[in-house]
Amino acid sequence: MYEVIKNVINNKGYKLKEILYKINVMYVEAMITEEQKAELEGLARQNANPENSYAPIQEQIDNIYTEINKIKAEIKELKGGQETEEPEQEEYPEYVQPMGAHDAYKIGDKVTYNGNKYICKLDNCVWNPDTYPAGWEKVID
Repeated sequence: MYEVIKNVINNKGYKLKEILYKINVMYVEAMITEEQKAELEGLARQNANPENSYAPIQEQIDNIYTEINKIKAEIKELKGGQETEEPEQEEYPEYVQPMGAHDAYKIGDKVTYNGNKYICKLDNCVWNPDTYPAGWEKVID
């Protein structure tokens, strides 16, 4: 079986996902060794034809970009031909209590807290300037 799969891979007439599945099945059924499995997987990835293996994904991506461009054109038309602009972000936005590490403040982040402006001096800071003053530098206007 090893030679058969290797010949299929060398002929490049396969979909990567399908051939990798077949290689795994052969390994689980003890038809090939771990070394043969590793060799076949590497060869399959190396010889994969993107049009056979990734065409549906690329087609979906292309369709998404087409739709995005249509939507942008419609928005521009609705605005009388004006380009859409990103809203301007405030330099010192109001402090918001982080819920955890995923939204914690980082060094250099700027906030307004109780009417004062602060710059964060600590990565992953989840405390406000009153609770942990060492994590924040007060900006003097």
